[in-house]
Amino acid sequence: MKLIHNLRRFARETKGLAALEFAIIAPLLMVPLLLGSVDLIDVMGANKRAQNAASSLADVVARDTEISNSEITSLWRALDVLMYPNEAGSMEIRVSSISIVNASTARVVWSEGHGGMTARTANSTVTLDSRMMNPGTSIIMVESVYKYDAPLGFLFQNQVRMTHDAYRRSRLVDPIPRVA
Repeated sequence: MKLIHNLRRFARETKGLAALEFAIIAPLLMVPLLLGSVDLIDVMGANKRAQNAASSLADVVARDTEISNSEITSLWRALDVLMYPNEAGSMEIRVSSISIVNASTARVVWSEGHGGMTARTANSTVTLDSRMMNPGTSIIMVESVYKYDAPLGFLFQNQVRMTHDAYRRSRLVDPIPRVA
């Protein structure tokens, strides 16, 4: 009898009802926040790796005295290591050597494309920031596009397109020649 009396009294009590409802609903509200955080952190990591890959390729080429076919092939293979644990196969990238002719003209010396990005045409002009336009010098320019699919797809349902450009001055030879 006392048990039934206590249950009825408990059922009539309204103090703390909001806290009880919150305790029941809060975990359901936290799941989207958690899944969205995982997607956001993952896309930020992939963006940083794509940016690092473009910068690293530009730096490696800028330190060389000449670029051969085998070195270009090695650059493309290095993308797998630089993008790990992400897939480097969805990265489009182009490496170009640019010669600064005068304060307003920059011309392509050579260019190589990979992953669907085409090479620039030799002797075509390129628009660069005025601060890079130092006549008689050359620049290694790396352009990349990385198409990223979030594994959970909670926050980013569509493919995220990340573009990065990296520029490095030629260090030893100006401009760096492209050999077979």
